Amino acid sequence: MKRIIGLILSTLLLLISCSKSDNTDNPPTKEVSVDVTASNLFPAKFENVVFNLNIDNEEEVKNISWMVDDKQIGNSAELNHIFNEEGKFEITVIVTDKNNKEKKKTLEIMVKGTSLRYSLNNFDKNKIWIMGHRGKAYLSNMPENSLEGIRYCISLNGIVNIVEVDPRMTKDGVIVLMHDETVDRTTTGKGKVKDLTYKEIQSFNLKNEKGEPTKYKVPSLYDILIEGRGKIFFDLDIKDIPFNEVYNVVKQAGMIDQVLFYTEKLDILNNLNKYNPQPIMYPQCINKSDIDKLSANKDIRMVQLSLNKAIDTDFPEALVEQGLLWATNILDMKGYNYDSQMLEGNYTGVERLVVKNVNMIQSDYPQILHNFLKDKGKR
Repeated sequence: MKRIIGLILSTLLLLISCSKSDNTDNPPTKEVSVDVTASNLFPAKFENVVFNLNIDNEEEVKNISWMVDDKQIGNSAELNHIFNEEGKFEITVIVTDKNNKEKKKTLEIMVKGTSLRYSLNNFDKNKIWIMGHRGKAYLSNMPENSLEGIRYCISLNGIVNIVEVDPRMTKDGVIVLMHDETVDRTTTGKGKVKDLTYKEIQSFNLKNEKGEPTKYKVPSLYDILIEGRGKIFFDLDIKDIPFNEVYNVVKQAGMIDQVLFYTEKLDILNNLNKYNPQPIMYPQCINKSDIDKLSANKDIRMVQLSLNKAIDTDFPEALVEQGLLWATNILDMKGYNYDSQMLEGNYTGVERLVVKNVNMIQSDYPQILHNFLKDKGKR
């Protein structure tokens, strides 16, 4: 009996010893916590969206699985994903720890429209895009740089590919749309934009092309971007605002991949790596030497030429040879009146651009221009 009791006690001591040993070799795991961010919750089709998984106690993670519509699409902390269809999608990440406990996080993604970067990279060079100058369209009677004018351009169902607008900053740091330095010409108010608060500017009414007051107000850049998201592209002709300030508003609106950033300062192209996602720059090509610089930058797809350089120089041919898309405007300015000539059925100026393989034309009369280009098979 004593031998049996001794054997039992020895077995118990051995089990206790093993248990202590196991606890020492495999201490309790720390709890894993996760958070997920996305570069854009409102992307366009074919836009690259970057998802990042932030994990506390990462050493305890056994497995990571990214899912969309019950299909696994990745297994690392960073995921690059492109949506090929419009619609609402749920991106779920499942993190499994060493004890096989799962933590889930889900983001809702709303996809609408098409990526501008993708569209430029896959541009049909047999077609010509149309840019609506200051968000205007023929016979709309809407004020320039107005929310209502942009809505009208959208309602034309693709006639206007891009609307050009003019951001300026108010005294209190709100970016609004205003071409001139002052509000005098286009509103019922007086004064420089930079000397007026957003509230003060909102007390004025916009004027139409005839100079008549309307019921419409000066919009903020953010508001017009939200209005156009997934419906139309924008070209921002930035007026005396630090670039990063404009970029931040565009990013906040989820529109980095649906906006052109126009610039005449080519040195800004050297500092784009600090922006994530990178903006789509739309530089002015002023000198012949600029062509080599611009073509060497793999992120530049389209450049702008002044009308005189487009008509009277070999800049267009040089840009085409380098594989760059190019655009110009036919606005009535600097001795040219190609835009208003179209109202009389005279398309001489447009024809001169077409034979030079122009890729986009800016106009105050997009519907008239569209009809002519459509007859030429360019739309």
